[in-house]
Amino acid sequence: MKGHVRKRGKKWCFVIDIGRDELTGERKQKWFSGYDKEKDAEKAMIDKIKEFNDGNYIQETDETISEFMTNWLTNKKNQVRPGTWKSYSWLINTHLIPNLGKVKVSQLKPRHLHDLYNQKLLTVISANSIKKLHGLIKDALDEGIGFGDISKNVANAVTPPRVKKVKFEVWNEAQLKLFLEEAKNNRFYIVFELAASTGMRIGEILGLRWRDVDFETGQVSVRQAYTKAHSGYEFHEPKTASGERSVVLFPDTINLLKMHRDVQESEKEENKEFYNDYGLVVQTHLGTPVSPRNLSREYYKILNKIDVPRIRFHDLRHTHATILLKRGVHAKIVQERLGHSSITITLDTYSHVLPGLQEAALKSLGGSIISDDDSL
Repeated sequence: MKGHVRKRGKKWCFVIDIGRDELTGERKQKWFSGYDKEKDAEKAMIDKIKEFNDGNYIQETDETISEFMTNWLTNKKNQVRPGTWKSYSWLINTHLIPNLGKVKVSQLKPRHLHDLYNQKLLTVISANSIKKLHGLIKDALDEGIGFGDISKNVANAVTPPRVKKVKFEVWNEAQLKLFLEEAKNNRFYIVFELAASTGMRIGEILGLRWRDVDFETGQVSVRQAYTKAHSGYEFHEPKTASGERSVVLFPDTINLLKMHRDVQESEKEENKEFYNDYGLVVQTHLGTPVSPRNLSREYYKILNKIDVPRIRFHDLRHTHATILLKRGVHAKIVQERLGHSSITITLDTYSHVLPGLQEAALKSLGGSIISDDDSL
C-alpha cells in the first residue's frame, strides 16, 4: 500500500492507494486532510497505512456524541434495571450531551473529557457521579469498538476526579432500641425490625414473600426486590448473584414474623371481599405491595417523635453491619448477610469500625505477640 503527501492551500494532506474496485477495476484512493505541518501529515500517513494493512481501519462518520450515546442508552434500556437506567439517562442527558453532544465521535479527544470533568462538572455534581459518568462513556466506546464503529477508546487515557469516601451515620444499640420501641405501634414495625436485624435493603424487604421465609431453619431467602420501574415500581431479581442470598434470623425476629403473619391473616379475613393477596410479608390492608415512598414517610414520622440522630432508612442496613462487627462477628459473615459481591467491599465500607476492633483484639492477646502458653 502506497501513499504520498501534498499541500492544499495552507494545509497539508495525504492520499493512500487502497487497491482497485472489484467491479470496475478502477484505482481506489482515500484522502486525509487538515494537517498544519508536512511532517504531521507524513506521520499520520504512516499510521494510517499501518491501520489498513492490519485491518484496523474504520471509516470515520459524522455521528456526534449526542447521537452515539443516545443510541447506546436506548439499547441499554433492556439490559439494566429501570432505576439504574434512569440514573444513566440523567447523567448522559443532563451532563454529557449538553456539553459535548455536538462533538463528533471520531474527533473526541481525551482533553474533551478531562476538561468536562474538572472544569465544568466538578462544581455541579459529586466526584462519584463524575466517576459513574466516566464509566458509562468508557463502556459505550468499548461497545463501539466491538461493533467496529470506532477504532479506539479515548476515555482510557482520562482519570476522573478522585472520589471521596462516602460518609454515613449509624445508631448505636441504645439508639436502635429506642427507635424500635417507638416503632412497635406502627403498622410497618416488621419492616423496621427486618432492616435492623438482617441488613436487608428496603426493596428486598418489600419484595419478601412468605414462601421465602423458612421458619424451620430460621432463615429468609432474598430472591426478589420491589424497586423503581420505568413507571412506578416492579418486582425484580437481585442486582447481582451475591444479592440473591439466605439470611439467618434472630429468634426474636422469627417470633415477630409469626405474630405478624397472624395479624395479616386476620386482616385478610376481614377484607376478603376486596383482598388481592400478593403473598408478601409486607402488604397493604388490601394485600397489595407497599410503596417504598409511603414506607419512608412512616419511618420519618417515627424519627420525629424520638431524640436520635436523623439517619436515612438505608442506614439501618449500615447500623446492622456496624453492630455485628463491633460484637466480633467475622466480616465474611457480614458480607454474606448484606449480599456484597466481595469481602473487600465490606471491609472498605466499614473501615471506620476496624481500628476499634483491632485495638480490642490486641488487648485480648496480652502484652506481647509471643504467647505465654508453651504448649503451642
